[in-house]
Parts: sequence; C-alpha cells; structure tokens
Amino acid sequence: MKRHSAPSVSSRPKTPSNTTTHRHQRTHETLPPMRDFTPEFSCPVCLDWLKDPVTLPCGHVYCQGCIETTWGTLGVPPACPECREPCPDRRYAPCRLLGKLIDQARGLSPGGAGEGAHPGGRCQEHSEPRRVAGGAFTGELCREPASYENLQFLPIHQATGISSGDARGYLGGVLQATVLSLEDHITTEFGKLRGWLAAREEEWQERLRRAGRAQLRAMQRNLQELAGKCQAAQEILTDAQTHRSQQNTMEFLTVSAAPPRGERPCVSFPTPLSQPTLGQFKGPIQYTAWKDMKSILNIDLPLVTLDPATAHPCLVLSEDHTRVQDGHLHRPLPDTPARFDFCVAVLGAGAFASGRHYWEVEVGEKPAWTLGVVHASISRKGKIHASPSKGFWVIRLRGGAELMAKDMPPMVLRPQALPHRIGVYLDYEGGQVSFYDARGMAHLYTFSAQFAESVYPYFCPGLYDSGGNTTPLKICPLP
Repeated sequence: MKRHSAPSVSSRPKTPSNTTTHRHQRTHETLPPMRDFTPEFSCPVCLDWLKDPVTLPCGHVYCQGCIETTWGTLGVPPACPECREPCPDRRYAPCRLLGKLIDQARGLSPGGAGEGAHPGGRCQEHSEPRRVAGGAFTGELCREPASYENLQFLPIHQATGISSGDARGYLGGVLQATVLSLEDHITTEFGKLRGWLAAREEEWQERLRRAGRAQLRAMQRNLQELAGKCQAAQEILTDAQTHRSQQNTMEFLTVSAAPPRGERPCVSFPTPLSQPTLGQFKGPIQYTAWKDMKSILNIDLPLVTLDPATAHPCLVLSEDHTRVQDGHLHRPLPDTPARFDFCVAVLGAGAFASGRHYWEVEVGEKPAWTLGVVHASISRKGKIHASPSKGFWVIRLRGGAELMAKDMPPMVLRPQALPHRIGVYLDYEGGQVSFYDARGMAHLYTFSAQFAESVYPYFCPGLYDSGGNTTPLKICPLP
C-alpha cells in the first residue's frame, strides 16, 4: 500500500523574500500530491458538496434535494442518474453521519465552508473547482501553473492549525462513512432478496391453498356421487329382497331372468383423488426458487465466447469458442491490427459499454494464466506490460504459485488455496472489476477504474511450457 506524507493546502501569497522562496521550493519538491476527496463528497448531479446526502438502493449517493428534483421531472421514470437502476418506489436512505463528516470537511477545505465551497477551493477568475496536482493548484480552465504562482504551500497542520491527530480522526471518519455506505448497500441488496423470497413464498402458499380448495370441492362432489350410488345400490338390494320373499327359492332362481346388459343398473365408484402436493409442492422447492431468482438479479450473466480474429497464431480455440490453449505451433494467420502477435492472448467476442456483468473461467491446475478485462484500444503488438494505466485490469498466475493483481503497484495475492475457477465481475458505471474464487465466492481482488471506452474480456492461457501447461482455459456456462 502506498504511503503518503501530510498533504498541503494553499495558505497565503508568498513574499519576494529569499526565505519564502526557499520554503516554497522545498515544500513543492518534498510533499506528494494532496489526496482529492471531491468524488467522495460531491453530488454527481449538482457537482457541489453533498447536502443532506441520501443513498439509493444501488449504493450511489446524492443530495436529497437533487434526487427529488431529478425524480420530479415529468415523463421520466425514477432511476439512479449514474447507473440508471430503476427506483420505482422512490426509496432512499439518509446518510446522516456522512452529512456531519462533510460539514467538517467543508470547514477543513481551502475554499471554506461558505455557500458554493468546493473541496479544493475555487478559482477567483473562473469560479471553477481547483485541485492539487503535482504540488500546484490547477483547474479545468486555468491550465497554466502561472495562474497560481503567488500561492504558497504549507503542511496542512501549519496552514489550518489542525494537528496530525485531528487529521487522523478526520480520515477515520471518512473511512467510517464509507463503511456505513457499504453497510447500507449490503442491507439494501439482501433486503431485495428477502422481499423477493417472501413474495415467492406467499405465492407458493396461495397456490397450495387454491389446490387444497379445489381438492376439497372435488372430494365433496365424489362423496355426493358415492352417496347417490350407494342409495341406488340399496334400492336394488331392497327390490331383490322383496321379490325373493314373494317366491320360493327354486322358482326365484329359475324364473327370474337377468335383465339385458344395457338395462342392468350400474354402480360405479369415483376415481380416487390425485395427490398433487407430492410432486408440485414437495419437490426441489429451493432449487426452483434459486432458478427463478435470476429474474431479479441486477446483473447480466452473458454467454462469453472467444473472438478468433484476435487470437495469437499459436492459440488453439475449440469449435464453440469457449476453450483456448497454447498449441505450440505458429499458424500462418493474417497479421491484422486486431490480432495479438507477441502475447498468447485472445479477447472475448463481445464488448461491454454499460451495466454489470459476471462470468466464470475454469483454470484447473494450470501453472500459468491471465484473466480480466481490457480497453478495446489496448496495444496488441509486441511485448505488453499490463497495468490499469495501459487499459488492463487483470490478475495472473505464474509458476503455479504466484498469484498477482497487475495493479499500480502490482499486488501479490495470498488466498488460502489457489482457485481452480475464477469469477470475474464488471460494473462498468461503478468503475469496478472484481475477481473471486468461484467455488465459494471468496474475494480475491478488486480494481477501481474509470472506463473511457468499451471493454472486452481478456484471456491468456499461458505458454506451452514444454507440455507442462496444455490444459485449456474454459469459459463456464452459468445456470
């Protein structure tokens, strides 16, 4: 994890004295860039400090007034302005602690806590938010550092009179607000599942009650029919006994003839009732509900396939384009701009430019592989150094032991056991790429990103390694 020394803030115009000039140069050289908390504390709608912050079921945070104004637009269905997740019930949860922390942050900010204040202060000439970059204030309109030459930088505790302990408490509050926001998100997501399961249970119970009432009506009809049949049989028996008492036995047996077949009274019994509860309501209820639950998941489970036009000439793809391995033989294929010519890699056939998506890849016991997502414009020629700055959000395994996230800087991952099946989760609007051990959904690593273009799934099965890495990567179909 990177460590940053105390950030700097603008204090006052510097004087032309040599001492002040030396102080400015030393501070500019030694202090790292100030951490910009603008994304955490700014409303995506009004682009100003969050006022009365509220969180939506999707986890995004807005000013209460901004979201109510947005949802009040006629003809526009209520939805999250960022990820467009529908909010038909117009439900949100207040973030009171976050609001208190923002009030404190406004007091700590160089722009002050006045109306229109911004976490980085505002340019007096253009009234735009200022940010600290490389030790100097910059803005969208003020591109030249000369616009801020008369600014001096001091450690934050000297410029604001705040001790390092207060700063730690402030940052701890930011962390606590983030945790609370995630708690709200988790509660909302599981609340959706509980609500769906409760509604599903009530639906099944109502179906059972309807089936029970139908069975009861059928049983009553059968009982009435059976009672009528019994009455008819009793009348036949009584009639037979009357005739027998009037004739002697021999005469009754020889004279009485059986009625024709079509005239014989028929006593039939109703068909036994079926038992639908055994199959319909006592089957795999949990599995049935689990399959139906996909309809409420706010996530796409795409059928990812491989794009042979991007595959390195040494790679061998299966006929259904769901498996890939290094075939160790360089095939004479056209060297198109889309094809990798050095890294043994291949892209997915479909791009993602929005939404949330999840897919799984079987890696088995392969000693080497690389998986993730990449920008559509990545370099596909020559040696590639994968990193988010180059449009790569990937994890890789090398030597059958070292699992690493190719972040900046690279992070070595140490799961309890090497995964045999990798789950990849992409939230395009949320700027998130996460990896999981798909067998138990244990989290491996998460990248935070800002996607500037469409992205593709990325697959590298690793080198042939003298036959030691021939097992293919396999894209797994999800139920």
